[in-house]
Amino acid sequence: MQTFDNYITFFKGLKTELSSKKERRIYDDFVRVFNDLKLRNFSEVEHTVLHNELDLIDLKSSTNIKVLNKKLKQLLAFLKQKFNLITIGHYTNTYMPIGMCLGLVFGMALGPLSLTFGLLIGMVIGMALGSEKDKKAKAEGLVIDVKTSESCI
Repeated sequence: MQTFDNYITFFKGLKTELSSKKERRIYDDFVRVFNDLKLRNFSEVEHTVLHNELDLIDLKSSTNIKVLNKKLKQLLAFLKQKFNLITIGHYTNTYMPIGMCLGLVFGMALGPLSLTFGLLIGMVIGMALGSEKDKKAKAEGLVIDVKTSESCI
């Protein structure tokens, strides 16, 4: 069973021989995730579940950036599902498009001139609701220090 420090060392080692910004970002994201997990107080059962999932994901099997990106998404999805841990801005990135869609529908109902205003107002409301949920999650200690470009993991 690998410890979090072993994974941190592995990804820091890969970082020394890389050539692109995308690779550096992926390796840094893995290091941040494992540093965050190392600081959390998991019970023995939770540690076992987490390490079993890490063994299934098999992070050290490939250094291909596309494969590692998929494995990072898989790891973050597992952390969200089992431990309710989310990434920075998760709710904002999720609620903003929903608010935009609802604002678009509302704007269409009011007429073509209201379309832009409905979209804008929906986006602002979605961002505000998402931001509040992000603040609440951060206060509860459920946020991992990683930003993702995807709205739904």
